[in-house]
Amino acid sequence: MIGVSRLRRFFSGSKAKAPARAGGPSPSRRGEIEIEGGRGTYTALGYRSATTATREGRYPVTGSGDMHLSYHREQLVAQAREFARDNGIFRGMIERAVSYVIGNGFQLQAKSADPEWNRDAEALWSDWWKSPEARGVLTGPRLERMVARELFSVGESIGLMLSSGLVQIVEAEQMASSQHPDGIQKSTEGAPLSYWIAPYSDGGQVNKAAAKPKDPAFTLHLLDPERPSAHRAVPPCQSTFSMLHRINDVCDSEAAAFQLLARLAVSITRQNGPQIGRSESKQDPAKRSDKEGDLATRISELDYALIFNGNLGDEVRGIEHNIPGQNFPDAVTMFLRLLGLPLGLPLEIILLDWTKSNFSQSRAVLEQAFQTFKGWQSLIVGGWHSRLYAWKVGQFMAEGSLALRDDSLAHDWIVPQFPWLDQLAEARASAEKVERGYATHAEICKQLGREREDIVKIRDEEIRDAIEKAQKILADTGTAVPWQLFAGVPLPGNGSAVAAEASLGKPAPAPAGVQP
Repeated sequence: MIGVSRLRRFFSGSKAKAPARAGGPSPSRRGEIEIEGGRGTYTALGYRSATTATREGRYPVTGSGDMHLSYHREQLVAQAREFARDNGIFRGMIERAVSYVIGNGFQLQAKSADPEWNRDAEALWSDWWKSPEARGVLTGPRLERMVARELFSVGESIGLMLSSGLVQIVEAEQMASSQHPDGIQKSTEGAPLSYWIAPYSDGGQVNKAAAKPKDPAFTLHLLDPERPSAHRAVPPCQSTFSMLHRINDVCDSEAAAFQLLARLAVSITRQNGPQIGRSESKQDPAKRSDKEGDLATRISELDYALIFNGNLGDEVRGIEHNIPGQNFPDAVTMFLRLLGLPLGLPLEIILLDWTKSNFSQSRAVLEQAFQTFKGWQSLIVGGWHSRLYAWKVGQFMAEGSLALRDDSLAHDWIVPQFPWLDQLAEARASAEKVERGYATHAEICKQLGREREDIVKIRDEEIRDAIEKAQKILADTGTAVPWQLFAGVPLPGNGSAVAAEASLGKPAPAPAGVQP
């Protein structure tokens, strides 16, 4: 808010005057623009903002979400593709988001009432997931990363479930046709009736005339639309595209300044310097030093130095090379912080630099970021993974690889969880949650990306093996050794022989001077 009734010389040299408001004062000087009459406010809030915009001739474009997308979506997608090709900041942001949201991939947990059926379903899925893509190029984990990369780059990820049992991933630009510009045939309620997918021509352009309809039941269209009336999406970072252009310009100008300074070694100040310099430079245009009388004879070149022999009164000064823009580092840092907001990326994640943050700050930043990351994970699970699982389980049961079950679709996905910043502190916190009933052992295992059933099974095997080894040592030597030493379990009590024998099921020896 600007607490003045006028902005004088708002445009330098402007001769235009704002029209006088009926019944109100008019500008008294040329070049002045009246703001809100004489009331002394310029607001961007509420009805007064609309009144001001109307008087200034600014009218926001109205219409449905699809209408706005019809004008700008293709351009924004093309711009995102260009940034991904030649802008390291944008590409780095996308890859950071993919790494945190996808990690090493999502892990399936079948949840039917039959544990054996669950193991079979998970094994079949794991075998198919090794190469689920139609081209045979992407493994399952790489396909997951490609899905997320498309979602974060252009706002949409599209896949086709083929009759061959494989998945074909297509690009957002390919959902288009001559009949339906946005590539979707809709019902009167807006529900998709068919998706039209167009191939690329030999020249690399989308051939809309050759588009073919695809059944929505076998089409994976993953997006997070900005409005309820939108059936397509734009790049999530589109609101920062203008800033990316400016950052590029700022970085280029700073790099050019450094490059120019690197070419300058000394500055010579003398009377009639420009004229003398011009004359001396013309004496030897080829910049050779074997001609007597030219400038080169006044310079002595050593291995790591130049000595200039000047006239009396000449002043030679070295050029300072580390002169970036005074606010350049702080400005770029702030730009990068703002760029990451649409994807929930804090500056520390974008730069992979935590040197200016302590433990509490780092944890607070990551907790906020992971609220956004969990939203993306939920979107990917619901729009891609769960639909693929239902499709593949149906095929497995149809071909007889799995028995028919009513609860066959019960399942869950283990997704990357909040990272451990301080492993000891995090482990203690997890243990306290379980002890006080704030969390279950299964939930803590899931946060580690593991299934509780697998961990319990492995621990059972380790403990049995450790007890057998401790009993064998006792039988061979007569010395009791705590079995916990062989299983990585904390020793009971003080780890004495008494506790060791007790842990092996033997009666503890009586203390000295006491009859058993």
